[in-house]
Amino acid sequence: MTKVMICGSRRAEDIQLLVEAGVDGIGLITEVWQKIACNLSREQARKLRQAIPPLISTVLILTEERMDEICRLTEHISPDAVQLHGFNAPEEVAGIKEKLKVKIVKTLHFQGESMAEGNDPVACARQYIAAGADAILVDSYGKDKVGATGETMSLSLSRTLRDALYPVPLIMAGGLDSENVSHVLNQVKPYAVDVFSGVTTGGYLDSDKVREFMKRVRTG
Repeated sequence: MTKVMICGSRRAEDIQLLVEAGVDGIGLITEVWQKIACNLSREQARKLRQAIPPLISTVLILTEERMDEICRLTEHISPDAVQLHGFNAPEEVAGIKEKLKVKIVKTLHFQGESMAEGNDPVACARQYIAAGADAILVDSYGKDKVGATGETMSLSLSRTLRDALYPVPLIMAGGLDSENVSHVLNQVKPYAVDVFSGVTTGGYLDSDKVREFMKRVRTG
């Protein structure tokens, strides 16, 4: 069964909504450089993390690229995994992996078929995996945005990555919502999906959208 991570929590009631909806992971977007409504301070993220019950993974989402600061944030918030959504080099991922006892998800950034990190997505992903990444996430990016663009990923490229990297998990983000997620799952068969803009209204998680998204994922 495809795992689901939902980002965008800002309040305790958001955590409760996601728990009741049956998510597998809750993403806490914390001190990112991108302008986004749900950008949490480290203290806000720590408080919300404490409200997440056992057996649901807490994922700390960072655009921070300084290794020492990533370690400080992670140690302060104590997530189960860190999603590196910036442009960290493989050797930096290796250094973070050596210092931290958490799972690492490394994001690769795409505009259509073009990738910000290089010309060969499979080779690039394998470099990050060799450096210690436990999963690869693919997402769309744009001007002043490294995610939350609402733009969908290339399904054929995502499937190629999924097949080439298996059994290393591929997590798919980028423009997902209840209208397209069933098709995406059928075409790509990712380990997990990561959604934010497709389940929000006015910058807040929308309970109806969250529940409909979860229903579409669970029923295929």
